[in-house]
Amino acid sequence: MADPVIFQIEDGVVAFDIVDPSAVGYLDSWQAPGGKTALTAMVSDYDVNGAGWKCQVTSGALTASANTNDTEVPATFCSPAKTVPQPGETSYSLDLSVLQDPNVSTGLSRFLFEHDTEEAYFLLGGDGDEPPRAIGRCRIIAGAFLGEARATLTTDVSMPVSRKPDIAFGNATTNVIVGGDGTITPPTTLAASGASSGSSSSSTP
Repeated sequence: MADPVIFQIEDGVVAFDIVDPSAVGYLDSWQAPGGKTALTAMVSDYDVNGAGWKCQVTSGALTASANTNDTEVPATFCSPAKTVPQPGETSYSLDLSVLQDPNVSTGLSRFLFEHDTEEAYFLLGGDGDEPPRAIGRCRIIAGAFLGEARATLTTDVSMPVSRKPDIAFGNATTNVIVGGDGTITPPTTLAASGASSGSSSSSTP
């Protein structure tokens, strides 16, 4: 039996860049500034705070929420009643727990408050500029301002993601991008990569 895979975030990063439709070459399909991909987008591509917000974020997660609408089928003379699930498109949110920094004029607290409700590109990475990482577009939500006396002030924010994000799974040498539009780069399947036999072999774009 194979050992379980354990992943811990040692060098995580969160970066934002406000979406600018007037940017040269802009396409509505962009998931990152300049149309970069989940592998080519770098923290430095995101205009707001060039180093990202890694030192203010204590937790960052892309959270999926199921969207189901059940259809109730009544009993008939020959069959019992039943419920038929009608799944809709999954929705996502970028959920962050952050350290407040209202005492910094260019801090994260100010950024969230200033750009509340605006659409932004986001980068959420678990290993710096290497996979695993996700890119996409979200709506900025302001965080809490101040709180309990003589305590380390924190706030939790949940930002709705505008469309299904792109995620690069793997690491610096072996990775695959699963796009929100259904594309896979490189075009491999789990069966083709040997996952069914307990091995892994995907190529680097």
